[in-house]
Amino acid sequence: MDIDISELDGNVTCIRLNCRLDSPGVDRVEIRFMAALAALGRPAIVDLSQVGFLASMGIRMLISGARALRLKGGKVVLFGASEMVQSVLDHVALDQIIPMAATQDEALAKVRS
Repeated sequence: MDIDISELDGNVTCIRLNCRLDSPGVDRVEIRFMAALAALGRPAIVDLSQVGFLASMGIRMLISGARALRLKGGKVVLFGASEMVQSVLDHVALDQIIPMAATQDEALAKVRS
């Protein structure tokens, strides 16, 4: 499965991505990803631990999702990125746009603050 969406603690959406976030990977998950983030407008965390590759299309999807949620008054936090994916995130300074955390517990704490 490329994407798994669940609810944590009754009011936080958890999206787990298990794919490459290149053009074909984004094509497979983007509609469900955006719907899960923006539909309810509630806080969300995104697990990147199973993302094997992150390209510009994936970065665009993450930013678009965060902006859509922000317009509804919600907040998103990314967590669990592998060393390679984290390197890409650091290179583009994505943490200036979307908060990041190392673990799910840290992400939950940030999304609630």
